[in-house]
Amino acid sequence: MEENNIIIALETIHNTSKKSKLKLASYDSIQVEIKLVSDYFQVNTTEVILLATCFIQSCFDSFELPAIIKHFGLEKHSFLKYLGSFNLLISKSILTKTENRHSENDYRLSNHIYDYILNQKTIPKELLEIKIKENTFTEFLSDMDILSNQKDDEKINYYYFIQKFKDLLNTNKHFKLIEFALKNLELVDTFVFFDTILDAMNCGENDFNTGLQSTVEDFYERKRDSFKYINNFLEEKTKLNQFNLIEKDSNSFSNRHRIQLTVKAVLMLKEWEGISLEFVEKKDKRLIYPDQIQKRNLFYNREEELQLDPIKKSLSNTSFIKLQTRLKSKNMNAGIATILYGAPGTGKTESVYQLAKKYNRSIFKVEISETKSMWFGESQKLVKKIFTDYYNFKKTQKVCPILLFNEADAIIGKRKSAGSSSVADTENAIQNVLLEELENFDGILFATSNLVANLDSAFERRFLFKVKFENPSIENAAKIWKSKLPTLSSNEAILLASQFSYSGGEMENIARKAIMDEIVFGNKPNFERIRSFCENEKWSSKNSGIRIGY
Repeated sequence: MEENNIIIALETIHNTSKKSKLKLASYDSIQVEIKLVSDYFQVNTTEVILLATCFIQSCFDSFELPAIIKHFGLEKHSFLKYLGSFNLLISKSILTKTENRHSENDYRLSNHIYDYILNQKTIPKELLEIKIKENTFTEFLSDMDILSNQKDDEKINYYYFIQKFKDLLNTNKHFKLIEFALKNLELVDTFVFFDTILDAMNCGENDFNTGLQSTVEDFYERKRDSFKYINNFLEEKTKLNQFNLIEKDSNSFSNRHRIQLTVKAVLMLKEWEGISLEFVEKKDKRLIYPDQIQKRNLFYNREEELQLDPIKKSLSNTSFIKLQTRLKSKNMNAGIATILYGAPGTGKTESVYQLAKKYNRSIFKVEISETKSMWFGESQKLVKKIFTDYYNFKKTQKVCPILLFNEADAIIGKRKSAGSSSVADTENAIQNVLLEELENFDGILFATSNLVANLDSAFERRFLFKVKFENPSIENAAKIWKSKLPTLSSNEAILLASQFSYSGGEMENIARKAIMDEIVFGNKPNFERIRSFCENEKWSSKNSGIRIGY
């Protein structure tokens, strides 16, 4: 083109449009210009007329729709029938809506359109094609976000927002996750759930990116409704709690709670909608990882060694996977549950730690006494949650973690008479939950106990292995003394092992005293000093622990 005929044609059409009320007869004299613009932008006559005025009005600035309507000499209501044509220009990306919070109707010509016109180039056909909305779960989340923003900006009222949200869900119920929400969740649960998914996707990780209070307030109109829902969530009474979809952080201030998707929800999102969230690799503070465990040499009596050997060999990842596969093929329980019992300090808990380190397995350690609650019914929930958390960890760890019930006497002791007291009833109820979970356990469990004689017989069958730990033999005790106190001679180590029937834990106490003595007095304790520590280790008299013979 020798001249930029498109700009001249647009200007001519704009000038003709003034007070035309968009009557097509007014444009009979400029059909050449209309056809030129129509072919260039691939739009019809009405769209050409609207485009021409939008182009002139938006040069170096944005425009508001009322200004366009006024140019044509129309009343606002008379323009309603042309809105479809106006929106088509937006759909073809010829016009774009500008970001201006002070006006709902700010528009301008798209920058790439200016570029092609000013450089007198033909606009590629694909740039003018109407963008077909994608039928994806991600697009649904985007639509929900737009709807929520409209409510926040008070562009729509609360009741219209609720209706539009329902319509949006029903329109997209072919997505499995939305179908699940419609069937199982309340509307507010659904909003919080999907908003949490959206935040995780926007941040690229599932790491407590969502504020509980702000999200709930985005849904409700009244503060009291938000307050009630948040309280219910914190008391685990909502559907999100019931279906284990959302978890909160440990913040104790209710207005600062952050929430994220549970492992279950992340897996549902991946399996049902094909969306995999990227995570910043973090260690869960509730797990003890192999690299956090200090390596120690443990010395076992022969009987203990024989009983531990099959357990050790089954804990390599290859062996464990093969074992589980075989057991499941025989319709047998695929979990491995072991109870280590014996006197305090004999190395029960430390044995689990060292097995975990050797076979690169993390530990979910549970101090059983902490599950007891003063409120009836709460303890059962805590025990149930222990297993739920463990299975969630199992899904996220490369190798199956170990569930460690430390000092399990607290909940697997002999049952008390039903109805004898509320405490007895609570403890019996806890045992029922635990027995049920152990019956179908799928993983690796170790329990430690000091008083196996006090354990309820119902638990005996639930533990595949039962390993009794005793104080070390004289030979092993001498090795432990040497490992704890390297300055001892072999004969001194044997002498201490012969005279004092101590557990490994008691020997460690004496070693600690020796180190303290050295720091306080500046001299390494001699044999007699160490022997005096031994004599005063027990509550009972000095001679009560003396062994006779080797």
